[in-house]
Amino acid sequence: MINLGARKATPFSVSASKTPVTRLGLACLALAACTASAEEVRPPETQLYFPTGIGVSPDESKLFVTNANSELRYDSGSVNVMDLALADSIAAAWTSSAKTTPSGCHGDTDRTETLICDEAQFMLPNSGARIGNFATQLGVQDTSSTGDGHLRLIIPTRGDPSVTWIDWDGSRLSCNSDNQGFELCDDTHRLSYVHNDPNVAYLPEEPYDVFVDSPGEFALVTHLSSGYVSLINTPAVGNASVADVAVGIFSSDPLTGLQGSTGVAGHATPSGLDTVYVGSRTEDRIQTFTVGRPPNLVDPFLIAGAYFFLDSVGGNAGGSSDTRGMKFSADGKKLYLLNRNPPSLQVVDTTLNDAGYPRNKVVAATDICRQASTLTALDSGDGEKVYLTCFSDGSIYIVDPRGQGSVADIVTVGRGPYAIAASAVHKKIYVTNFLEDTIAVIDVAPGSPTRNRVVLRIGEVKPP
Repeated sequence: MINLGARKATPFSVSASKTPVTRLGLACLALAACTASAEEVRPPETQLYFPTGIGVSPDESKLFVTNANSELRYDSGSVNVMDLALADSIAAAWTSSAKTTPSGCHGDTDRTETLICDEAQFMLPNSGARIGNFATQLGVQDTSSTGDGHLRLIIPTRGDPSVTWIDWDGSRLSCNSDNQGFELCDDTHRLSYVHNDPNVAYLPEEPYDVFVDSPGEFALVTHLSSGYVSLINTPAVGNASVADVAVGIFSSDPLTGLQGSTGVAGHATPSGLDTVYVGSRTEDRIQTFTVGRPPNLVDPFLIAGAYFFLDSVGGNAGGSSDTRGMKFSADGKKLYLLNRNPPSLQVVDTTLNDAGYPRNKVVAATDICRQASTLTALDSGDGEKVYLTCFSDGSIYIVDPRGQGSVADIVTVGRGPYAIAASAVHKKIYVTNFLEDTIAVIDVAPGSPTRNRVVLRIGEVKPP
């Protein structure tokens, strides 16, 4: 690991300076057929298009969703803000004995328990923002110390590549100096350089997953193609910046030469410091980090800590690689992580041993679908469950992690489910369906007649 603040570094990627608009322009030149005006390529403000990242506000009243613009139909991606109370009330009216169908909605002909509604009615007017193309995940930072509802979104964006930060003031997102609605985030809010200095280093390519520590005022971003890990300094008041980059964390695959850091999750230790766990695309190892903060208020830096191997599942001698989503249990005692090789959800005991160190031992494992992407955990009233997305299967698996772990249910949610979020207040799970431009809303309330079923689909299903 290196602290790039200590020296002048060679840029990681010369492609980092290409903006999405530049890429689109180059594509137009290649096709010799670009006559669209700026308004024609401006993305719609109240429409889902290749939704990816998703996050719930701390008070569980808002849902933030990123649109990746993966067909490059528009000049940028975007972030929508949705009203979860409205979604809850419409779903409740539909699942009641009256089976109320509001304007802009209709029942699903294939699944009688599901109501399909146009997405525009759920989106807060004049609240969104435009970002770069190919956003992946979304982290929500609580920047409010007085309960005023101020938040900050941290969004890895592969198209630049950059990490976008956007402030939420309780009614709208803001990420440009003009403070205008639904304008493209400016360069200050799209982090492309370490220390915001092009003479130091570019941000590594393929920013992938993000973990946000609100009290610690930092975020960690993984990089799918390099195995690097970037530390984002994001003070509650003031601009965010790329503070440090850890390199050489994971070894390359001996056959393909591929590297990659993937899932990331963190939790507070008894000392008060967050320990952050990072998984690998190519190695059966989980690396931990803490964040150091010098007393002179200069940028924080990454401290590589202990690591452990996933050697309990896979092959004759064990060994699990291609870790994807990771999430800690609510009590911080267990780490849930999903692997693609072999497809499994593993439960890691992270309680402290007699010496005061995390045990980091796999204590349970469950077979899951292939190409699982992300996961979340929620106790909706009858014990914590793990919910994970199965991109190629069009479903989510619901896993009971107790004992040796078991699959409690499999729910069909739509084409290309990618990111997933949970709300204990609403007792709902929210899933972005990347390939059909919808969000599936799943009822997980114990005792409900529609439990573990999609009761609301936000957005009309795009034809395959």
